[in-house]
Amino acid sequence: MKLRDIGEFGFIDRVAPLGQIRSEGVVKGIGDDCAVVSIGGPDYLLVTTDLLIERVHFLLEWASPEVFGAKSLAVNLSDIAACGGRPLDAFISIAIPDRVALEWLDGFYRGMSDLARVFNVNLLGGDTSSSKSDLIINVAVTGRVPREEVLFRHTANPGDLIVITGPLGESAAGLDILLRGGPIAEEWQRRLVAAHLETRPHMEEGRLLAASGGCTAAIDVSDGLSSDLRHLCEDSGVAAVVYEDEIPVSKPLAQAAALMGKEPLDYILGGGEDYVLLAGLKPTVAKDLLHLASDRGMHFFPIGEFIEGQGMELVGRDGTKQAFTPGGWDHFR
Repeated sequence: MKLRDIGEFGFIDRVAPLGQIRSEGVVKGIGDDCAVVSIGGPDYLLVTTDLLIERVHFLLEWASPEVFGAKSLAVNLSDIAACGGRPLDAFISIAIPDRVALEWLDGFYRGMSDLARVFNVNLLGGDTSSSKSDLIINVAVTGRVPREEVLFRHTANPGDLIVITGPLGESAAGLDILLRGGPIAEEWQRRLVAAHLETRPHMEEGRLLAASGGCTAAIDVSDGLSSDLRHLCEDSGVAAVVYEDEIPVSKPLAQAAALMGKEPLDYILGGGEDYVLLAGLKPTVAKDLLHLASDRGMHFFPIGEFIEGQGMELVGRDGTKQAFTPGGWDHFR
């Protein structure tokens, strides 16, 4: 059997039972955006880690080293945001091929440090190694969240609204442009490519959701809406209805999709690396919370609701209904 036969998440399910040796202090292990650990006191400790590998996640010619440094940290900060926390410290391990110049590495760490200062994160160490081929970057981040505010994936309820904290699909369109090119207006091309490379973790949005008392579950959209919504549904034992009319589609995304011979929904449902938050909201607090978010300059979009049952359904602009399945990024498929 090959990894492609079971996919990334099948592999995770296969090894998860081997991971937890003792239960003391473990609030949530494998299967969420962060591990959640009780260390005494009013807060939980959050721990997350992510890999970025050359030729799998990026090509060096796409951007400056500062951009890659910032993104390497940002994708981990997004996991902390999805659990409603604030980040504390980061640890960076990097395997470096001989062709990567010292000046490039200086820029990489400079970009990471600049973003770390924005979120008051220490860069406290890690490990370095040589690499025979590609540049490999691994970042681990710790964070903290009040015990009563931590957000999980498995706690959505039927009747909750499904909300995203920003538009989806632009990052996937930007990746398509980087890989294939395309005759898209230069200004919009810059915006889409920036959406892919210049990741913004939705930290304040996550804290607003967590502190509201009205957010029932959350995840960051790293693998595409269809894939990450599936995680919330399966982990929470609910189904989802999504309304196409309610999903925001920007003009750059619409133009890119047309020029690439795709529909915007192709990028939205099956793209990835948007790093907005996907959350469930209690309907009793949703209206006030959406107004509060707007007052603070945040853009929350209700796009559907969780219901009893299994699976996911998309209601088209013409009212037709169709089931949809996960189609986001899977490393081994």
